[in-house]
Amino acid sequence: MFKFEFQLDEEEDGSFQIPLQSEAGPSTATLPPPSTKDEGDQNCYHITLDELIKALPEEISYSPLPLPFLKSPILRRDLFDARFQLYNRQSEEDPSKEGQKEEDEGEDYVDAKTDLIPGLYEGGLKSWEGGVDLVEVLSSIGDEEGVGRWVESGRVLEVGCGTALPTLYLLRSLLSTSSSLSTKTTFHVQDYNSLVLSLVTLPNLILATIPYLPPESLHQPNDEEDVEEVVPDLENPGNLVISPQLVEGFKKLLEERNIELKFTYGHWSGFAKDLQKQGEEGYGLVLTAETIYAEDSNASLLSVLKNAIKRTKAIRGGENIKHKEEVSLEDSLDNLKVDDEWKNIALKEQGDGFTLVAAKILYFGVGGGLTAFLNRVEDNEGWWKGVKDWTKGVGRKVVQVGW
Repeated sequence: MFKFEFQLDEEEDGSFQIPLQSEAGPSTATLPPPSTKDEGDQNCYHITLDELIKALPEEISYSPLPLPFLKSPILRRDLFDARFQLYNRQSEEDPSKEGQKEEDEGEDYVDAKTDLIPGLYEGGLKSWEGGVDLVEVLSSIGDEEGVGRWVESGRVLEVGCGTALPTLYLLRSLLSTSSSLSTKTTFHVQDYNSLVLSLVTLPNLILATIPYLPPESLHQPNDEEDVEEVVPDLENPGNLVISPQLVEGFKKLLEERNIELKFTYGHWSGFAKDLQKQGEEGYGLVLTAETIYAEDSNASLLSVLKNAIKRTKAIRGGENIKHKEEVSLEDSLDNLKVDDEWKNIALKEQGDGFTLVAAKILYFGVGGGLTAFLNRVEDNEGWWKGVKDWTKGVGRKVVQVGW
């Protein structure tokens, strides 16, 4: 059994004071959309917001994730609630019918005692320290309105999103600004598993919009309630009713603020090819956290990152490479020059796109680590700069990568 020891699990009280257990009850489930991937399938698949909305349960249970560098917590769907939804789906289906393999695999990984099942599950149902590290780096741009103004009208991709903490923070920050935008802001989230997108990613995106939805869309008050009394408490665990009014309010808010949500699942090799052939303008910011632990998948991950970023000029071999000294467990990299120029220019006004990668210095037990990954970046004519590092416990770092 393989298990990482650095996830922010709802059932463990870690350094970020994660609630031990929500007092809210489990939700009533509907069926998440089945994945069309077969074992060994290296394609990627796009799924629309409306398709994922059809998979939402009638109600979800959530808990706040308080972080010391944010004024208000980030809301996440409870892991036990996602498990309950999957169990409820299986109880409503005939296990003897064809096509049951996907559901059986879903049960295996949603309640797995391991954090990784190669080729099946990559840990997306849980929140990891790297996601929190990216939120901390993004929050250093300014207050939430400042971060919102920085990201507005930009294009953001989160690779291996899972619970999508960085995207949740950017979406919430954008909504905190008062302006309606004439230029679209795009948030594109990708995960290996389609069930991760339906069980946690979309519910978390909806939770991020709660403060900006009209109260009447959250829950229809009965004769004994005022509208103000049905607004969820964002500081404590609770339940959110996924009513037709809430769904319409969520979609209307996105439309009014000119925000596009895109969803992709599947293998990175297929995603890299898809990005290359789409011929879109690319993404100004690509985010990825805790995705470099397996060295044999770093080549396909790098292809995704390289093909995804926006380009304003052709790459000339070796000209943009910035070599840094090797990263090691003994070296905290305190002496690296940190370049914060990217924080001072609005995302839409920046030239070439770039990636922020959050990772451990070394992933014990699986062989991957930051040194090997950054060596591959340089071998692929890329450059990188240190952004922030954490030396307590297992060393962690956020680096900026580009081409």
